[in-house]
Amino acid sequence: MAAVSFRGCGSFTEARLKSYYLAHPDVAQKALESLAYSNTLLEQRHWNAALVFAGTAIEVGYKAVLLRPIVSGLVHAEGLAEVVMLAATEHTGLDRFFKLLAAVLAEFGNLDLRTFVRQGAKRCFWDEMKTVFSRRNDTVHNGDCATEETATMAVGVAKTLLDDILPKVLSSLGLQLHGGKVISQGELDTQICRTSEYLLKP
Repeated sequence: MAAVSFRGCGSFTEARLKSYYLAHPDVAQKALESLAYSNTLLEQRHWNAALVFAGTAIEVGYKAVLLRPIVSGLVHAEGLAEVVMLAATEHTGLDRFFKLLAAVLAEFGNLDLRTFVRQGAKRCFWDEMKTVFSRRNDTVHNGDCATEETATMAVGVAKTLLDDILPKVLSSLGLQLHGGKVISQGELDTQICRTSEYLLKP
């Protein structure tokens, strides 16, 4: 099967993608909350729980925060967008999303998912993601105990996805995460300006 590409779709799809994020500014909130909780659990040495919540942050992150907006942007009929979007992302199984996720990150994040290695890691990021989900399933469904190494890797993968990769995708659309919400660069500049004016008042 040929690789997925958004080239040639034009600025219309990009505009719809941007409008989705602006219409759903809290789209990343649940993933970010799960990430924060997993990091706390890791610091408290609760390896199993840290692994599970990091896995949740990753899954919500790539499905709800990255894939659903682009699927919605590709469906031009407003009435069908939500139906197609949910149908395309409701399934489990990471491998089936590889081509679409890789295309999103290549087009809007300037990142090659096939070769990308996060800082401090020795394995491909995609391989680490698959390992996290495999270990999480072993913990949840079989009662296996997670190791410190696995929990640390899981939290690291979640951080990279949400703290590094997602901001790059948003930046390519002129958007940013601010206080856990997606806002436009113009809105952020306005907020900063107003704050500065308030602080400089005599």
